[in-house]
Amino acid sequence: MANTSSAAKNARKAQRRHTLRVAVKSELKTLRRKTLELAGSDKSNADTVQATANSAYSRIAKAGSNGYIHPRTAARKIGRLMRAVNKLQTEKNA
Repeated sequence: MANTSSAAKNARKAQRRHTLRVAVKSELKTLRRKTLELAGSDKSNADTVQATANSAYSRIAKAGSNGYIHPRTAARKIGRLMRAVNKLQTEKNA
């Protein structure tokens, strides 16, 4: 329980921020999963995989620049996703 009105306001702000951060992180995980599923499926073509991957990269970078995740974490997630998508694409084409 907050002792002052400013402490109560800070608690409310922290709760809002936490909810938003959890939602963004969940969205990033979903985008990653969907991108990898699409890249690994036999029915997808390269254009749709590339478009989906680009939107995932963009969303991860935006989350990093807006402070939802650390910028270096965003860079690491983008790099790992790129590497995984490229690997799945080459395996599918081979």
